[in-house]
Amino acid sequence: MSEGGAQLSKSAAKKLAAKQAKEAKKAETQARLQAEADARDADDYSKDRYGKEETCNSKQKSGRKWTEVEELSKEDVGNEVLVRGRVHLSRVTGKQCFIKLRHRYFSVQVVFVVDDKVSKQMVKFIGACPKESIVDIEGKVVIPDTPVESCSQKNLELQGLTFRVISEAAPQLPLQIDDATRPMEEDGPVVNQDTRLN
Repeated sequence: MSEGGAQLSKSAAKKLAAKQAKEAKKAETQARLQAEADARDADDYSKDRYGKEETCNSKQKSGRKWTEVEELSKEDVGNEVLVRGRVHLSRVTGKQCFIKLRHRYFSVQVVFVVDDKVSKQMVKFIGACPKESIVDIEGKVVIPDTPVESCSQKNLELQGLTFRVISEAAPQLPLQIDDATRPMEEDGPVVNQDTRLN
């Protein structure tokens, strides 16, 4: 029977039954996905160590002290520091994530390794952070096994502890810094004067 009390035809009854089955299946799938997400969140023991920060309106002072990337030195080895910069590169390999953090003309490598403070979900979140996003990273200053040739801070790196996105960049920027600074003789995309000015 229909809502008005009239008898439904066979085809209309089949359509109604199919629609109800589809809606029930959709609700079941949503419930399952929500349960899986809740289970992941329950297993994420480092969820308070990473994420996106709210917009700072300068209403209050945080009291935190940032260290400039260029000021990192061997005297800082073993200490925890807070640095702010742009994600220049990020690479996830297994249970670790490498980030090249850039501030002005200086850069440092930050390594996040899955352990009792850094979860798999945290490493996945960090690896998905778009290039050129501004982030705050708290980490322990260490001396790497081999010098990091791709960074200006070759003899130091940070073992990451926290990762906060301050300003997320668009996932795909119109031109990349690497492309704009690449010499014309090298292979790869070329960003010439016309492209930069338009």
